[in-house]
Amino acid sequence: MPFRPSFLLSRREIAFSGRVPIQCCSLLAALLVAGAARAELPATTPVMATVDTPAQVVFEVVLAEIALKRDKPQVALAAYADLALKYNDPEIFRRTFEVAALNRQPELMLEAARLWVEKEPDSTEALNILASTQLLLGRYAEAQPILLRYFALLPEDRRSQEFLRLGQRFPAQADPQRILKLIDAVTASYQSVPDAQLARAQAALRAGDDAMALEAVQRARRLQPDSEPGVLLYAQILSKRSPVAALNALADYLSSYPNASSIRAIYAQQLLVADKSADARAQLQILVAQAGIGPEPLFAAAAIAIQAQDPPLAIRGLQRLLTMDSVDASLIEYNLGLAYESQGELAKSRAEQQGEATADADAVVHYLKVLPGEYYVAARMRAANLLARQGDLDAARALLQTTPARDSATRAELVIGEATLVRDSGDVAGAFRLVDAALKKDPASILLRYERGMLAERSGQMALFEQSMREVIKRDPKYAQAYNALGFTYADRNIHLKESRVLLEKALSLSPNDPFILDSMGWLYYREKNYSVALEFLNRAVSLRQDPEIIEHQIVVLKAMGRDDEAIRIWRAGLQQFPDSKELRARGKALGLDRALPPQPSQSL
Repeated sequence: MPFRPSFLLSRREIAFSGRVPIQCCSLLAALLVAGAARAELPATTPVMATVDTPAQVVFEVVLAEIALKRDKPQVALAAYADLALKYNDPEIFRRTFEVAALNRQPELMLEAARLWVEKEPDSTEALNILASTQLLLGRYAEAQPILLRYFALLPEDRRSQEFLRLGQRFPAQADPQRILKLIDAVTASYQSVPDAQLARAQAALRAGDDAMALEAVQRARRLQPDSEPGVLLYAQILSKRSPVAALNALADYLSSYPNASSIRAIYAQQLLVADKSADARAQLQILVAQAGIGPEPLFAAAAIAIQAQDPPLAIRGLQRLLTMDSVDASLIEYNLGLAYESQGELAKSRAEQQGEATADADAVVHYLKVLPGEYYVAARMRAANLLARQGDLDAARALLQTTPARDSATRAELVIGEATLVRDSGDVAGAFRLVDAALKKDPASILLRYERGMLAERSGQMALFEQSMREVIKRDPKYAQAYNALGFTYADRNIHLKESRVLLEKALSLSPNDPFILDSMGWLYYREKNYSVALEFLNRAVSLRQDPEIIEHQIVVLKAMGRDDEAIRIWRAGLQQFPDSKELRARGKALGLDRALPPQPSQSL
């Protein structure tokens, strides 16, 4: 299978956001469970009949499987539960467990797993399933002997891997003290196994016993000094008291094990978090040039380089990835497009017009190298956006029009992408006609109906906007953005404020961390003259997404509160981040924020 990075870049975010979001820090979790996947349900393969299987059993199994295929899981569960009681067969127990899990029947899952273990007491698969179910139900005393037998039967190499993932078997709401007690008991016989000590350290850390966690992780590191999970957990514990000590621990490890590329990637990211950009870049340069580096840490280095505002270094790393075997070339080409876009943004911020144009042109080249698949449509849309930004709207539209759509949802996405380019060129009426025509061909499309409503509002067709949003809500009562659009529009126009609150509260209940819904709620509170609460919502919104409209609302509220100096600082910072936002610039001037202000250190809101 081609290499696919498991961390850092979210496909959906990088496909549709204007900037390149980089998220690091999941390497720690990835390394702590390296080689050991989280417990999952066995694959749902039906029970296979052998020549010795009684005909009645075969008949009942076939009926149960037919029920599953006809989307009647409860009927299938009843059939398998009956089979499990009548026939002492491990395969039937396994399948009963699977179907019980599908139906979310934990007690029946538990009983099926118990019967399975009774039939095959030395089956590590059965023991694993039974222990996992007991832990899910909080039956730790029952789980302890099962786990002890499970670990005793495992081969040595698998045992170490399973110790690393032991702490992840418990539900998030589980009592940390009970978890620690159980893991202590299970690992007591494995004092000389490093990963068993790491399991104890993880449990102690979760229970808030930092001293015990530190003692256990130090013991693990003495047993295995080169353990990557060991040094990461050690650094995590140290960081609670001293981030500098955590960085030093990683640096010391790298001095002894310079080829530990995953650790170096995490070290570089943590240096960046500590505002040590130059040191972070130095580590990234080592990674990009390191002989024998694997694709995962190299991809991490490229992603962190973007975060460090060093697109050329990211490009070097990504280009090297293209030379590696078993790499998804389309994924790398897509990220090269993102890296060149980032380089263009930096050139634009420095007023380097030629550099911006060259970088954008290179980005288009790489986007067009993406083959049909997961990133294909997103790459074509980003390429079209760049072509339009370069002034070639016709080429941008032609690119989207000739992009094949695998289904109606993709077709709607492409139409909306084209309409957005037309709208941003100043032709709102043309964009409306485009979406309206597409909706007539696909009247079931919620996405097109919502977009037509938004364009109707922009073109002054308020009645059609309201009708469209109410129709979207009727067809999809969980479509949070429709509630938000209608509620915000009422608040923005200072009308129907009571209904606006009902709509926005519904939107917030459906999507509580959506920055635009939080912004809308803040704006409603502003209309109601509850400025302090308005600012709380707006601050939360901008912490989740930097957006010129949210910043515009912030400065309006700050001005209303008489906090002019803060409004000026926020406005100036916003203009630096969004120099092309005419609305933000005009709003600040209208509020009189363009007066001189003595330079002062920025203050948090």
